[in-house]
Amino acid sequence: MQRKFVKYAIIFFIPVILGYVIIEYLTLNLPLSYQTTSQYLSEEKENIEVIIFGSSQMKDGIDPSLLNKPALNMASGDQHHDSDFKLLKGLISQLPKLNTVVIEVSYSHFDLPHNGKEFWKNSVYLKYYGVNNFERATYFKDRLIFLAHPPFFSKKLNDHYIKKENASKFNRYGFDTNNYSGRFKALNYDEDSIATTRFKINTTPNLDIFEINTSLFFKMIRFIEEHDINIVLCHTPVYKTYLPKRDEAILKRRDSIVDLTMSKYPDIKLLNKEGDTINYSVYDFTNQSHLNSKGAIQFSSSLNELLNRD
Repeated sequence: MQRKFVKYAIIFFIPVILGYVIIEYLTLNLPLSYQTTSQYLSEEKENIEVIIFGSSQMKDGIDPSLLNKPALNMASGDQHHDSDFKLLKGLISQLPKLNTVVIEVSYSHFDLPHNGKEFWKNSVYLKYYGVNNFERATYFKDRLIFLAHPPFFSKKLNDHYIKKENASKFNRYGFDTNNYSGRFKALNYDEDSIATTRFKINTTPNLDIFEINTSLFFKMIRFIEEHDINIVLCHTPVYKTYLPKRDEAILKRRDSIVDLTMSKYPDIKLLNKEGDTINYSVYDFTNQSHLNSKGAIQFSSSLNELLNRD
């Protein structure tokens, strides 16, 4: 009876395992930026001087190929300061020429929860960059990319292999040079239509989260300063309809932390393009808070100019 049970169990699980192996293989071969960024890091880690952190606003807004100094853009969607800090600590020993860290401090960055030790992208960081953000010993399952976020990767698999939708064009640095699809393009960049369109923005202040976030932020700043590395803080550009929707309390607290940081550490630089509605037009954005590849050229140029100042 027991032998028969084992036999049936094997018969049942072998197809399941083979099926998952195929799904994982297809997932690892999706055209995503992680592979390209990982390859660039592996090839150029001895030469990288600038590392960029942040969320999708920084990922979409800065093309390292447009910077004069060898740079690595480690920003990623929904990535917060706690993940930034852990990635920096995990990579710093591999980057002997690192002299500048670029950190996002966008509008509500201090009022949004940190990613935490079970953030799904921890598997991505472990698999592609060799950095353990789990804050614990890792297991075989932690390196399985599809299982990290099945709904996310299921959609990616469907879009790429079934629908044959793949407009992304990643350069050597993992930056998408063809990032134009989004709400603004769908509306044909019509400003009247865009003005009446609702969009996601945090307008709920949270003092508890703010205190946790600012504490970690200053720990990260001190860590970087102790390693004698320059710091650039960034306010990324947003479309003009985004600006009046910001909550005054959230904005004021963010600005107060930036001001305090720069007064305590006078060598820190600030790249502030958040309110620049003159140099950035509707054609520079995919939506109200994200630049497209055209807008990234301008923002990257501004960062490059700042990095090259004496």
